[in-house]
Amino acid sequence: MVITRGRGKYCRHKLPRGQPSDVALDATLRAAAGRLSTSQGRKLEVHLEDLREKIRRHRSPYLIVFVVDNSWSIHVDTSLERTKGVVLELLKDAHIHHDRVAMVSFRHGRPPDATVVLPPTSSYTRAVERLRKVPLTGSTPLPDAIGKAYHLLRQTRIKYENAIPVVVIITDGIPNVPVRRGGDPYEETGRLCRHLLWDNIATMIVDTEPRGSDAGRNYCRTMAALSGGRYLTLSELTRQAIEDTVVGRVGPRSSQRHDVSESS
Repeated sequence: MVITRGRGKYCRHKLPRGQPSDVALDATLRAAAGRLSTSQGRKLEVHLEDLREKIRRHRSPYLIVFVVDNSWSIHVDTSLERTKGVVLELLKDAHIHHDRVAMVSFRHGRPPDATVVLPPTSSYTRAVERLRKVPLTGSTPLPDAIGKAYHLLRQTRIKYENAIPVVVIITDGIPNVPVRRGGDPYEETGRLCRHLLWDNIATMIVDTEPRGSDAGRNYCRTMAALSGGRYLTLSELTRQAIEDTVVGRVGPRSSQRHDVSESS
């Protein structure tokens, strides 16, 4: 990872090795002031041995892919609007931490499949434009959607090595379109959830219909167990819930930070 000068938040200082490139002015002045009590003059003078260098920290960015079940149901409008709201809330300050958000949803076809409706972005404006065009569809090709989200995360991690991968799957938990002809969509979904666990991808399964008439076929709790993820209802989907899930899976943000300085 390339570290640039002045990147990250100044958190503490250190004695430099050679000429400091990022001087910690406050610490340098304190070191110089410490000699005033023993010196005869009152004029503050900074000597070479007083110089201190800044140590900066930056949080690893999040790469969050939302898999959104946009197949028609009684709750689809609510789930889509809530998801869009959370996505846009995440993007409001994404530029601060270089976070990126993407979305995968279903599309009508023969056979129905999934598509990346929002490529990874930190642009609020771009997200608004793309999210407005998410259509409704009649089928639930959930395995294809999870597979595409999984591959998107893997590809993007190559480009952004320091990114923390997160997937948020919002669904009624009833897949009905397999990736392979004649396949079992439940079996395929379970296999992909295990891949999320093996690749240590922080996962949230958001159940849009926890008390629906098809509760016996609802696979959401099983998906959460197989992926090592967190099960939530739609009303519990918030930005803070996503943050808590990431912390629970990969550790607190402090453990994902990196001390940086030009001389290191």
